[in-house]
Amino acid sequence: MSNLGTVQIAWLALGAGGVSVIAVILAGIAVARANGWKRRYLRVFDDSSQTVEELVIKAQADAKIAVSNVDKILERIVSLEQKQEYNFDKLGLVRFNPFDDTGADLSFAMSILNDRGDGVVLTSLWGRDEVRVYAKPVQENESRYALSQEEKQALGLAASVRQGLRTETVGKRQRNK
Repeated sequence: MSNLGTVQIAWLALGAGGVSVIAVILAGIAVARANGWKRRYLRVFDDSSQTVEELVIKAQADAKIAVSNVDKILERIVSLEQKQEYNFDKLGLVRFNPFDDTGADLSFAMSILNDRGDGVVLTSLWGRDEVRVYAKPVQENESRYALSQEEKQALGLAASVRQGLRTETVGKRQRNK
């Protein structure tokens, strides 16, 4: 060190101090980033006392249970869809006046079907002195019995809807179409 002059030593000390300041700044940045990672880690793992490995193993077990539950739910959905074909959920209703001497549409033809087109057509004829009710079976949207125009219309209404009730009045008024 004897061959270095005082000015050179001062510059060397100043450079070493600058490098030290840069090192302290970089260390501060590293500590801040590490604390950020630590906060994220604790947020993800809910300040748990478990290790990461234990949490991953638990997550895998939970995922296997969830997959098993989804498989069971899918089996139930397939079963319910198969049963749905046989549920009577298609309705068609036609109100009409079968007689000229009465003034109201109190008679009706109602078709009740399932997705396969099987079911029944119910017809009620209202008169002043009596009410008559007829039932005709339906298979694949057809009946082996002769159907009146109103019964055919009720059958067509029921066959044209997915679920619910469609009504129609023959003659003067139209409803809920």
